[in-house]
Amino acid sequence: PYCHGTDSLTILGSRAASLTAVLVAQLFSSTFNDDKKLLTFSDSVQDAAHRAGFFTARTYKFNLRAALQQFILAEGDGLRLSELPDRFCDHWSARFHDDLAFVSTFLAPDMAWFAEFDRVRTDGTLQDDSPLLRDIKKRLSWELHAEYGFNARIGRTLEKTSSSVAHLDPGLLDQAVEALLEPLRNEIGPLRKLDAPLLRRFLLGVVTHLKTEGAILHPVLEEYVNREGDTYQFKRIPWMPSMGRFTRAPMLLASRAGNRLEPLLSQSASSPSWCQRWADDCFEQPALALSNESERIFDLVIKTLTGLGILEERSTNRGARVWGISPKALRISRSVRQLRCKRCGHDASVASCEESDWAGAPCLRFHCSGRYGLEEPRPDYYGKLYAGGDVQRVFSAEHSGLLERDPRNELERQFKATKAERKPWYPNLLSCTPTLEMGVDIGDLSSLILCSVPPAQASYVQRVGRTGRRDGNSLNITVANARPHDLFFFAEPEEMIAGRVEPPGVFLGASAVLERQLMAFCFDRWVEETSGQTPVPPTIGAVLKNLHPENPLRFPHNLRRFVQDHRTELLERFFEDFAIDPASPIGLHVKAFMEGDDQSEGSLPYRIMSGLHDLNQQRKSLNEKVSLLAKRIAKKKEQKARDQNYDREFADLQREKGALQQLSASIVKRNTFNFFTDEGLLPNYAFPEAGVVLRSIIYRKKETSGQGE
Repeated sequence: PYCHGTDSLTILGSRAASLTAVLVAQLFSSTFNDDKKLLTFSDSVQDAAHRAGFFTARTYKFNLRAALQQFILAEGDGLRLSELPDRFCDHWSARFHDDLAFVSTFLAPDMAWFAEFDRVRTDGTLQDDSPLLRDIKKRLSWELHAEYGFNARIGRTLEKTSSSVAHLDPGLLDQAVEALLEPLRNEIGPLRKLDAPLLRRFLLGVVTHLKTEGAILHPVLEEYVNREGDTYQFKRIPWMPSMGRFTRAPMLLASRAGNRLEPLLSQSASSPSWCQRWADDCFEQPALALSNESERIFDLVIKTLTGLGILEERSTNRGARVWGISPKALRISRSVRQLRCKRCGHDASVASCEESDWAGAPCLRFHCSGRYGLEEPRPDYYGKLYAGGDVQRVFSAEHSGLLERDPRNELERQFKATKAERKPWYPNLLSCTPTLEMGVDIGDLSSLILCSVPPAQASYVQRVGRTGRRDGNSLNITVANARPHDLFFFAEPEEMIAGRVEPPGVFLGASAVLERQLMAFCFDRWVEETSGQTPVPPTIGAVLKNLHPENPLRFPHNLRRFVQDHRTELLERFFEDFAIDPASPIGLHVKAFMEGDDQSEGSLPYRIMSGLHDLNQQRKSLNEKVSLLAKRIAKKKEQKARDQNYDREFADLQREKGALQQLSASIVKRNTFNFFTDEGLLPNYAFPEAGVVLRSIIYRKKETSGQGE
């Protein structure tokens, strides 16, 4: 495909989440926005959780490009690519005057799980011996190299927005032309009339092609090259971005074809390599590529470029020779010209100092016989934004009813913090659900995005009413998705903005609603009857302890006994309060739900006891595994013959035991009323769907860890 990715597709168009992420980036980089906080509303917990991570990840590159371009404009024009990362970090460290601000601004989203950053968020300090700052600078070094090489043509890059570009050092290019011109004329018969401009164009094309393929020899690629493009090597480096077997990864020039190795010369008698085809097009010798002369040409070219330090050579563990561009051979230019092939429309970006070399040059695309023409310079919106926009990292967080009270209160406190109180890592974007429509003080706010059209006018009014409290001005944006509900209000926006606000209501004929209301009714009457003398234990752990032996004075047995003893009276009062005819289908359903015993599946007593017994069985199973691991650990300690794997195996056993203990503790610490709500026995603002509960612990390795961590 056009993106040159393996097994890839080029997607035309964008989904709502992608467009919203672009909008978020614009809002936070705008110099006109002096209140860089934002709410984004989603209609489900799943969407809110997904978008919280999505917005952070998508806006990171935008913010990094702005910081990079502003550094280039200030002091980076003409720098070697090898010098760029250190100078960039020094520049912004001096601007922030604070390592914590630097860390928070440039920490990659997939590094936010690092234990050292957890300490920053918890304690507000960065330890002197913390590796976090060092790892962030290493990641920045990779990102900067990728921005001018591997990722230079993907997205709204600095190169494509005419902001800045990496190009071959003109001095080295002149030396290469001087060193190669005479040998090629003298030793290659078809090139006896070769002139310097043509050779110059040829060399620039080779270097540009390698650059955009990612063949810039960053230090982190050493083992990747040695293993012939095995992306698993990146997984061993915690600060590197994830790359999989089928994802796009750097491609290097090699003596033979291989996994992510591009052959210098083709082994086929009928199909040339890219380099051979480029030589054909540049030297205007159609038969040159598949002749014996092409091997001699590239033997001279590779030796010369390697000798001058433009290319560096490596060997793989299977004996292949590999070449990549030395970062020292590339310089950064803030003056960029855009090219477009007159035949296929392929775009390329070059430094202005190479403008004359590229005018009329062959197209870099393999099967295209077209030629490049220079595009007229024109203003670029993103280029302007990169050059003058605010450098402001987006830290998004999920806000939903699934959050526990204390974490939710702390999240709201950090979001509401004033500029004087804010820490650099405090969340400035809340991806929230309808639970934030009312009843929660979220402070002053000027911007809000609705990620879909709300289900009703009341929801719309509540959500947009969150903004504009500071001075009456606000920006409220609604994203219409490609579904009938959203498209209707997209065509008729006044129906939502000025439509009738219906009072909230509930369909009392729904069995699921009445079952929850009946349970709550029974709870209320039980507490009323006992004058609060039989309280409900605050955590489910105490309830599970009461299951056996059965004590009619303890919860839940006392509640179950009360319901059984007062069943008729409770049903009559419930039917009266809710105006339900006992002989109606819904009345008969409620009666059957109430009158069953704890052996009647689906009845109220059965639902109470069954859920508790299932949860207790889960806890027992976890505790049995903990006991088994404790025995294995004790046996391991007594082991006298210890091999080289002893320490690792012992640490793994302790870590697994600690993780299972945490899972068991999480069960017993659960709020009792939350349990009844999730079981569908008490009313809630929504109807939780029964699903699969995944109980797991995620491990992360620490450079220095305590016992069992």
